[in-house]
Amino acid sequence: MPDHISEQVLLRLPVKSILRFRSVCKSWCAMIAEPRFVSLQLQMSKSRGLSMLILPLQNMNLHERMQRIRFIGYPGYGNVARLVHERVCSSGFALWTHPLQCDGLVVAAARLSSEIFVCNPATKEFVELPAGTPDVWDNFQKVGFGVDPSTGEHKVVRCFMRHYYSNEDFTSYSCGCEVFTLGSRAWRPALDPPYVIVDMMPLSIPGAIYWSAGSPPATPRMLRFDLQDEEFTNFPPPPCMDLEDHYSYLTELGGKLCYCHSPGDTVQLWVADDGATKAAPWSQLCTIKLLRPCREIIPFAAYEGGIFLYVNFSVICRYDTGRQVLEPVVNMHRDMDYFLSEDKLYPFGLGASNWIHFVVQYSESMVTIGN
Repeated sequence: MPDHISEQVLLRLPVKSILRFRSVCKSWCAMIAEPRFVSLQLQMSKSRGLSMLILPLQNMNLHERMQRIRFIGYPGYGNVARLVHERVCSSGFALWTHPLQCDGLVVAAARLSSEIFVCNPATKEFVELPAGTPDVWDNFQKVGFGVDPSTGEHKVVRCFMRHYYSNEDFTSYSCGCEVFTLGSRAWRPALDPPYVIVDMMPLSIPGAIYWSAGSPPATPRMLRFDLQDEEFTNFPPPPCMDLEDHYSYLTELGGKLCYCHSPGDTVQLWVADDGATKAAPWSQLCTIKLLRPCREIIPFAAYEGGIFLYVNFSVICRYDTGRQVLEPVVNMHRDMDYFLSEDKLYPFGLGASNWIHFVVQYSESMVTIGN
């Protein structure tokens, strides 16, 4: 069989099979190891359609630790999800904030410590990054993750507070920023952000990470961190952004910046193009009427005329943009069957309140984390 035909066959296989077939012969092993093959496989994986990754998190005391992390694949329909990878650690894992995903790599940062892990569930690579600069704010870490298209490097970006003084207008503080390039050994300092980075989850699209910034009740701001130059620039915030609103989110939908605003029993989705420089780049995409009032509504994927959201960390829903109707897809607590193997089920919750479920859009890849 000609090499180019073998390559096309291998590219269409699951990553698990591709990794096994490195042992078939030297030529296949060399082909699979090439950066070109890794890039083509990622493109092929992204073109296959919608896929999701669920990370169940047990509700525990913030200072307790989980003994294992499970990465569970879900196709976006039905009620069957299957284990992709499980990581067990005797010392446990600190409870983490919302995970971030880019090119098949998943990053999660601990809530009350400097712990950050990176995992490729498809290849089973798992790395805990070295501790970064201490943050005097004992709350959620401000961590972003993205890829620099000019080099293909994946970078974890962390903002922190060196010191601050609690005066009335919060004008005395010092913020810092550092970058960890996957494959390197240590954090590098980057230019300081010009404003305080707030807890709202940052969003990433290729080439940039976007952060909400400012200090309540100050004017909300947004900052764009360029992953090539590693510098911050100002970006106009959406008109409805409120720094004291803890139930609105930044996310990415169909390659665009998206701000999810939840005023009561509706959800407003605002979108903007990356690199827009005009004063008001944001436009309202839609207003979604909720099935019932909810606090946590996080959109995470746009696919074939639908926007997928998960609600209260328990129910995946789909908003049909044509019919303008929000419909439940599956309740991850009560209805989902989690297969840890072909014949073994594990009930994450079954209606119990001690589990929450994070969901991210996911394409399996062979992208390596490095040493």
